[in-house]
Amino acid sequence: MCLMEYEEAGRDALLRAHLRSLSTHLGSEGTLVVPTHTLNLCNTDILFDPETTPCTNGVFSEYVRTQPGTVRSFHPFISYGALGIEANAICENVSRHGYGPETPMSRMIEADTMSIHIGLHPEESSSIVHHVEMQMGVPYRYTKEFMHPVVREGKRIMEPFYLYVWYKQCEIKRDRNKKIFMHFLKNYSLNQVKVGRGYIFSYSMRDFYQSMVGYLREDIYGWLREIPATKPFRN
Repeated sequence: MCLMEYEEAGRDALLRAHLRSLSTHLGSEGTLVVPTHTLNLCNTDILFDPETTPCTNGVFSEYVRTQPGTVRSFHPFISYGALGIEANAICENVSRHGYGPETPMSRMIEADTMSIHIGLHPEESSSIVHHVEMQMGVPYRYTKEFMHPVVREGKRIMEPFYLYVWYKQCEIKRDRNKKIFMHFLKNYSLNQVKVGRGYIFSYSMRDFYQSMVGYLREDIYGWLREIPATKPFRN
């Protein structure tokens, strides 16, 4: 990306430059996927319209969401926006669960997608960990049903959707993914490139998935800083 692209004034110029750079690297056969989550709608009656509801994952995700050709997966809390040749394959006809089989996350792992983190270390921004928690059936979480208003085919309707949430009684103490990434780096690589005053990180989602599955197989509480003292899931 050349310096001149950043000499345009305004936020939109910067966002265009980032999207242009990523699109150039992906080429005509690549697909860009960004999280377009709206967890702020959880436990509310605020209408979710995949065409118009803004996401809460930052200005770049919201910018990609509004681009012509972006396909957004249908989930009022955990959705993704995809732009490129595989957009429909990743985001159409998805599960009603936020994570697990037939979600965009599962399809990206199957396709061995590269996860890219601009400015933030993956320890602070990798939601794939929750997908693996669901796949491995960690005991401190359970599937909860939410009835939520959505717009489907131009009509407002109430539909059920699901999230893998934790038991409040467990008083979860997280370690911010430190142990999981330490384990990952024993066998796999985390690419890191300095850009300006920050870094861009990337890694294979399939590699990370395999690493975390193995880690949780040995320690089902591996995502936590310590094992919960209260275990309501035993009742």
